[in-house]
Amino acid sequence: MDQEMDRRENAELRAAFEALLDAGPEPPLPSVTDAAVAGGRRIRRRRTAVALAGALVVAACGVTTAVNVADSRPDSVQQPLAPPTPTPAQEPTEVPSPVATPEPAAR
Repeated sequence: MDQEMDRRENAELRAAFEALLDAGPEPPLPSVTDAAVAGGRRIRRRRTAVALAGALVVAACGVTTAVNVADSRPDSVQQPLAPPTPTPAQEPTEVPSPVATPEPAAR
C-alpha cells in the first residue's frame, strides 16, 4: 500500500515538474562581467561614503578640540560683570591711611 501511494505521489510530482518546465523558456542568466562591474561600483560607492564619513568625524573632533582649547585659556582682559558689593556680615572697615598727619606745633 505504501509503495502504491509513493508511485502515485511520484507520478503527480513528476507531472507538476513537467508542467513547470514546459510553461516557458528559462530566463536568461545575467552576465558574469555585468555582475562584476555592478559589484565594483557598489564597493566604490561604499568606500567613498565611509571615507567621507571618516573625514567628517575627524573634522568635527578637530573643531571641538580647537573650541575647547580656546575656551580653556584665561583671558588677559577679563572684566567683572558688576562691582562686588559687601555683604552684611562683611561691613567695610576703615583702614587708616599710611600718610603721616602733621602734629600741631609746640608753643
